[in-house]
Amino acid sequence: MNLTIVLNSIYSYLVNLRPEYDRSSRIAFTIGNISVMWYAIIIMSGAIIGTLYGYYRFGKRLGLDSDTVLTGLALGLIFGIIGARLYYVIFTASANEIEYKSFLDVINPRDGGLAIHGALIAVAIYLPIFCKLNKIKLLTLLEIALPLILFAQVVGRWGNFVNQEAFGGLVKVPNLANYGEITRYTVLDDATLIAQREALSHMLIPNFVINRMYISYSNASGFLCAGYYYPTFYFESVLNLTGIVIYMIARKHIKKILVGDGISFYLIWYGIVRFIVETMRTDPLYLGTTGIKMAELTSIIYIVLGITWLIVRRIKKIQMISCWDALYKEGANMRYDDYVMKPKKEKQNEQ
Repeated sequence: MNLTIVLNSIYSYLVNLRPEYDRSSRIAFTIGNISVMWYAIIIMSGAIIGTLYGYYRFGKRLGLDSDTVLTGLALGLIFGIIGARLYYVIFTASANEIEYKSFLDVINPRDGGLAIHGALIAVAIYLPIFCKLNKIKLLTLLEIALPLILFAQVVGRWGNFVNQEAFGGLVKVPNLANYGEITRYTVLDDATLIAQREALSHMLIPNFVINRMYISYSNASGFLCAGYYYPTFYFESVLNLTGIVIYMIARKHIKKILVGDGISFYLIWYGIVRFIVETMRTDPLYLGTTGIKMAELTSIIYIVLGITWLIVRRIKKIQMISCWDALYKEGANMRYDDYVMKPKKEKQNEQ
């Protein structure tokens, strides 16, 4: 008997090559008739952890009180969730991907259906208003908040893991060539599944993630057949965490990094990462029926805006304050202590 066949038989006996996905695993617990989803808990956890770190690491020392921070977090989450859901609904409806039969369908994101770009747009509208009302320096807040928002996204991506969504294409291995054209009815043998698992393992993906990436059925447009798929949510989470670590270290030790450069870091880094990951996704949002992926288009816009801000602020010399002076130096603060709402002065006619 062929040694490879023997080894594959032993492997398939020891490892469940076709782990079944239990949809009930999405539910963390129930209160009466209400099911609380892991997806929501994970997203909330990322936002709360990021906010607490930002407050105790910077905000408290720089003059922010806990009431202001908690109010800002609560309103920010509300704006973010509304924006994320509306963005998702608008573009899935315009592309005829999902039919929303009632208002309850529109506002129900418990099983997923949130788009981070929509959340970012909503928060971008909310933050300047919040800063104006609370006399907070917007650039300083953004410098602290944006890396932490990226951290919240790092954590939030694991909601996709629980929901078995936001995955890439079928893992490519030489064995697939034996099947010709692959359809939803193609059945992959044990040797092919083992090869797919090994390919993912060589990418340093943990086994618990690999097990979740066996997908037997999905309505995602890129789903081919039951098999192992690339965990794009995992790639995005790891890459963004790497970016946060790099920027946080650089910001503390390189004095040429200015308050507000975190805006450029976020837009450029996340834009590049999301663009790369989106090329692998099998369930993207499209711009109507054009075939243009919204995340790729938005990512390009992010990158352009990030580079533009980085250059223009230095040409125009907009608030040229180093992060060291604003965040780490003794005596720095976030508030405009002398901030007063003043009416605009009327132009005096020249005599």
